[in-house]
This record gives sequence, structure tokens and C-alpha cells, in this order.
Amino acid sequence: MKFISNLSVSNKLGLIIFSFCTLILIIEFFNLKETREQLESAKTEQSKQIVMSASHIAEHYYQQYQNGEISQEQAKTNALEAIAAIRYDTTNYVFISSVKAKMLSHPIKPELNGQDMSFTRDKNGVNIFVEFAKIAKRQGHGSLNYYWPKPNSTLAAEKISYVNLIEQWGWVIGTGVYADDINEIFMSELIRTIAILAFILPIILIITYIISRNITKPIAEISHAMKCISQGDFTVTASYQSRDEIGELATNLNITAYALSKLVRQVEDSCSLIKASTHSAAATTIQTFDGVNRQKDQTQALAAAVNEMSMSAQEVAQRAADTAKNSRNAQSIATQGIQIVESTIGKIQQVSTHMQVLQSIMLRLEQDTEEVETILNVISDISDQTNLLALNAAIEAARAGNLGRGFAVVADEVRHLAKRTQDSTGQIRSLNERLKTEFANAVALVKEGHASTELCTISARDTGNHINTISAKINEILQMSDQVAISVEQQSKVADELNQNISIISTIAEETSEGASETAQSSQSLSSMSMQLESTLREFKIA
Repeated sequence: MKFISNLSVSNKLGLIIFSFCTLILIIEFFNLKETREQLESAKTEQSKQIVMSASHIAEHYYQQYQNGEISQEQAKTNALEAIAAIRYDTTNYVFISSVKAKMLSHPIKPELNGQDMSFTRDKNGVNIFVEFAKIAKRQGHGSLNYYWPKPNSTLAAEKISYVNLIEQWGWVIGTGVYADDINEIFMSELIRTIAILAFILPIILIITYIISRNITKPIAEISHAMKCISQGDFTVTASYQSRDEIGELATNLNITAYALSKLVRQVEDSCSLIKASTHSAAATTIQTFDGVNRQKDQTQALAAAVNEMSMSAQEVAQRAADTAKNSRNAQSIATQGIQIVESTIGKIQQVSTHMQVLQSIMLRLEQDTEEVETILNVISDISDQTNLLALNAAIEAARAGNLGRGFAVVADEVRHLAKRTQDSTGQIRSLNERLKTEFANAVALVKEGHASTELCTISARDTGNHINTISAKINEILQMSDQVAISVEQQSKVADELNQNISIISTIAEETSEGASETAQSSQSLSSMSMQLESTLREFKIA
């Protein structure tokens, strides 16, 4: 479609005519083809009717044979003679062959009678009589196209034959008509069609050329006028006049050119007014720009001073906040110190109580060691007496001789046990003496510890009193810091509000300055554009 769109109008018209002629040729080709098929069908139908007539003759004689009127041989002979005598279209005839491709009757070439025709082929290799037999066996009847010499000629011509099977005798009755007359008729129709087209097509081409010129010439003129208008020449007009669409296009083009010429003249007048206005606006804008710049400088200086004051106030506020923070930390630490001192006093008092209990226990243990000493003395006396009794027993055993040996052994063991008891008692007495000494020392140390805990309790109470005094002073400092912070914060807020207002004023002044600058630039740009537009408009040609 894009290819067709890029073609010129004349080429598009030529393409239409070419397509039309091609369509006519295609239609004529199919018409001629259909005519040929109809002729061939008519020839085939003609052959069929003749073959069916000949078949009726054979069936008639076969019926006589069936009725017993004649013998079968006589019936076949009569049928062969009757069918061989059939002629139509002067030279056409009916032949008879068997289903085994053997020639039974050929009126024009009797020398073929009785011969095997299964090897007879035409110039295209069609095995003619074998194909007849196949058609007869398969369908009972049908047609076949092949090439066969004409009577009294050796040249083979196309022939259309129709065959029918006489099943009772195994005969294939057939006849054919030559198709060269069909080709002659086809060629005649083809030549006639070509002659008609050769007569009509030049007329169509001439008419097409006239119509094409009638379309392309005014279009070319209108195209030239539009090209001149696109280049700025509004004085050109299209001279073509008619009542068709092209004439309407030419009229509208002339109206457009006049309207554009009028518009260019109006734009030139407007450009002159714009240029004068922009000069005046530029001067006013420059004055506004200078005033705004001076105001901006003063506002910036004031903003710097207020900003410095605000920064100082913020620094003081920060210092006051730091002081308050440190005071609160100190107060928190003092509170924690008081709690620690109070906890320490409680612990010391608890330790003092434990020391008193421990002192009582030590005294009781010292008394217990005294009792242990008494018990050890008793055990020592008992062991001495036991040792003495063992010695006496040993003496008595010795006096008894052999009879006292066992008793002597027992007495000796008792004496050894008494000896070990005396040794253990001595060790326990020594250990008890050391315990008494250690308990005495421990009691003395406990007494000294108890005295020290009493002194620590007094010192801790004094420390707690001092910390309470420090905490009170810190509270006073914290209150003063809070008052300073509140005052500085109020001052800082006022300074911030003043600074914000000055910033807004400065921003407005800066925006005004930028607006004035942009206005000046816009005025200059507008002036430059108006001058360029005037220069561009001078390139147009107007009436």
C-alpha cells in the first residue's frame, strides 16, 4: 500500500488501466477455456450417443440369441456387420475390441481385425486399447483422449473416444471424434478476442490519457502555486477553474493565499506596536531592577545582624542548657550518693550487729574450750589409771606363767591403748590451747571491728548531711539555669521570628529582582523576536 501511495497520479491511473486490462484478459482466458471444455464435452456426448446406439444394436442381436431366434455366432456376425456399417460426420466410424485388447472390427482398417492391440501406443505413450479395456472393466463406460492418425493420413491428431462394455460377449464398443476442429474453433475465438482487445485497448488508453492530463495538469499547477506560497510568495494564484473537486481546491488555495497575505500585513503592524512597547517596558524594568537591588542589599545586611544576634542567643541558650543538664546530672549523682550513704549506714549498722553477735559466739566458744580442757583432764586421769591397771595385770600374768600369757597379751594391748589415749589427749590439749589463744585474739579483733563500725556509721551520717547540703545548692543553681534558659529561649524565638521576617523580605526582594531581570530579558527577547519577525515578514510577498 505504501508503494501505491508513493506513485504519482498519472502512474496510479496507469496502474488502474493496467489492472483493468489484465482483468479483462484473465476473464477472456477463462471464457476461452470454458468454451473449449464445452466443445470437448459436446464431442464426448456425441460419441457417447453413437456408442450407446451401437451398443443397443449389439444388445438387440444378443436378445435374439437369447430368444433362440438365431445362434450366438450368427448374432455376433450380424452385430459386427451392422455396427461396422455405421458412419457419421462422413468419415467417423465405430470400432469393436475385446476386453483383452484384441481388435474385432475396424471398418476403416480391416487389416487390424483379429490383431492383438495391447502394444499399440500413441505418440505420448498412451496404451490405447489396454486403457479402453481398463475403463470398460472398471466403469463399464467412459472416455479417453489420445492421438490417432486420420483416415488416408499418417499424421496423428488428437482424438476423444468413448467406449462401452458389452459384458455378455466381452466386447468394447467405441468411437471417437478428432479434436483438431475444437482447436480450430478455440484459435478462432482467441484471435477474435485479441482483435477486439486490440481495438478497444487503444481507445481506453487514449481516454485514460485525456482524463489523466485533465487531472495531472491542474494538480501540477496547484502544486506549483502551493510551493510558491510555502516559500513566502502570496501573490501567486491558481488559474484553473472548473466545477469539480480540483477546481474547488484551486479556489480554496487562492482564498488561503489572500487570507495569509492579509494576516502577514496585520502581523507586521502588530510587530511595530510590540517593538515600541518593549522599549518602554525595558526602561521601566531597569529602574525597578536597580531599586530592588538596593533594597536587597540593605535587607541582607539587616538579616546578617539579626542572624548574628540569633546565633549568640542560641549559644547562650546552649550554654544554659548545658549548665542545667550538668546540674541535673550533679543532682542525680548527689541523690544517688545520699542513697548510697544511707545504704552504707544501714550495712554498717548491720555489720555492727553481726559483730556483736559474733563477739557473743566467740565468748561462748572460749567458755567451751575451758570445758574441753576439764574433760581432757578427766580423760588423762582415766588413761593413767588404765595404764596402771594394765601394768598390774601384766605383772600378775607373769606370775601366773603359761596360764597368764593370754591375759598378758590383753593387758599389753590395753596398756598400748592407754598410751595412745594419753598421746591423743595431749594433742587435743595442745590444739585446745591454740584455739583458746585464737579465740582470745578473735574476740579482741571483733571488739575493735565493732568500734570501727560505730565510727564509720558516724562518718557516713556526716557525709550524708554534706551531700544533702550540696543537693540543695545544686537545686538553686538548676532553678537559676532554667530561668536563664527560658529568658534566652524567648529572646531566641524573637530573634528567629525577626530573622524569618527579614528572610521573607529578602526572598521577596530577590524574587522581585529576578522577576525584574527576567522581565528585562523577556523585553529584550521580545524586542529581538519582533525585529526577527519583521525581518522574516519582509521575505513574504504580499499584494
